[in-house]
Amino acid sequence: MNESTGPTMRPYARQILFCNHGDCAAPAAAEALFQQAAQWNRDTGLNKLRNPHRVKCTLVDCLGVCQKGPIVAVYPDGVWYHSVDSAALARIYRQHIIGGRPVDDLIFHRLYPPGQEPAYAPKVRGDEPLAVDDLLAAADAATAVDTEIDESATNNDEANQRRQAARRNRLKKGLVIVNTGEGKGKTTAALGVMTRAWGRKMKVGVIQFLKHENARFGEIKAAERMGDIDWINTGDGWTWTSADMDETTARAHNAWSIAQDRIVNGGYDLFILDEFTYPLAYGWLDITEVLAWLEANKPPMLHLVITGRYAPQNLIDFADLVTEMREIKHPFSGQGIRAQPGIEY
Repeated sequence: MNESTGPTMRPYARQILFCNHGDCAAPAAAEALFQQAAQWNRDTGLNKLRNPHRVKCTLVDCLGVCQKGPIVAVYPDGVWYHSVDSAALARIYRQHIIGGRPVDDLIFHRLYPPGQEPAYAPKVRGDEPLAVDDLLAAADAATAVDTEIDESATNNDEANQRRQAARRNRLKKGLVIVNTGEGKGKTTAALGVMTRAWGRKMKVGVIQFLKHENARFGEIKAAERMGDIDWINTGDGWTWTSADMDETTARAHNAWSIAQDRIVNGGYDLFILDEFTYPLAYGWLDITEVLAWLEANKPPMLHLVITGRYAPQNLIDFADLVTEMREIKHPFSGQGIRAQPGIEY
């Protein structure tokens, strides 16, 4: 940035604030409204950075009105709405955000007298007028899709019922993801998620429970070149047949202690416990104690990826997403081709 010119930003016409503090309504209710407005923004194109009529949706911790929620405020108009549900939000979005006319019967507070709100910025700038009819048609089409999904869920089709619930709730949480099974690709899939998260500028960490602490596999070198990825090796090699099981078990306990500290204090968005199923499956760590600790201590928005064969059933039950890798064909067993750099390590 050129310090002589100062920072710059792309303009937006309005901002919708959703209070998810939780004192006037459940945070999930405000978050669902936020996701619905964001979806309408995408449906109408009002989320585009270069659109002078761009609408910004924002979750805020508290708007200072702890009654009759969910509370939604529209700025720079300075109009505050109360008791907003999905139907009310649809009215606000169509009439106020697109049409420019506040919904009077839902308003409980105005910063400015009616008609004296700040001028609509795109109009002041001389931008091309908002295509109201086209946007209302797009909003109607999006609402029709919502209605079709809602109606489809009235039958006994479980998939449609799940789809309806997900679309209505739009919840987010830090997932517990397990990659297990006899087939190749468990760590590889986790590293794919790692790469995706790194690309999103999320804070990422990896701890490997079995690979030797001095290992220099391709994925470790790649993480070093990418930067901003914490990588910890704690094992003494592929050691479930170790000659010194006391040492192996001690290493597993040490690795779990490190992982616990990183999970609680690392500030990660994504943390990978690679080969963690083995200490659990072989009894080096107590699975019941591990799951109880995770339930009590894992940050709500931390995504936790666990890899390895023989995932215990209670870990599978605990997880949000479980994938089993199944071997159909392998070059070693089929052709005697040994592990190759860039493919296996």
